[in-house]
Amino acid sequence: KRNQQARDPPRTHPRTVFLPEQGLDAMEKYMDALRAHKPPPKKTKTTQDDEEDRIEGGLHVPNSILDGCESGFTAADERRTKASTQFFDDTALMALLCRHDIVLFLANMRSAGEKQHYVISLIETLFQHLPLKCHL
Repeated sequence: KRNQQARDPPRTHPRTVFLPEQGLDAMEKYMDALRAHKPPPKKTKTTQDDEEDRIEGGLHVPNSILDGCESGFTAADERRTKASTQFFDDTALMALLCRHDIVLFLANMRSAGEKQHYVISLIETLFQHLPLKCHL
């Protein structure tokens, strides 16, 4: 899913903290292969007559309040595009920082939405650079 406009040739610094695109693409394919490829069940809207407004799972909040809260969050909505990929190849950066807020590794997020393979790639890269005798 690359932008079709002309790109500059890749130039990387020898001490770059950016993860290579090939590694991110490989992790994305690996994660897709692990997932079951069945569509998520569609939620059907029910009327107030079909389902009573009840409290579930020990929560002290009725279902109608939870449903209204869920519809208000756009970050968790995978179907909604939050950043345009029409003009830009990169939509965001995801970083892995140490406890002193120093960047260890960066991933260029090229697809709109939050994808799991970026964080898994960052964690895998961290473990590849840790010494074998390191205790976590």
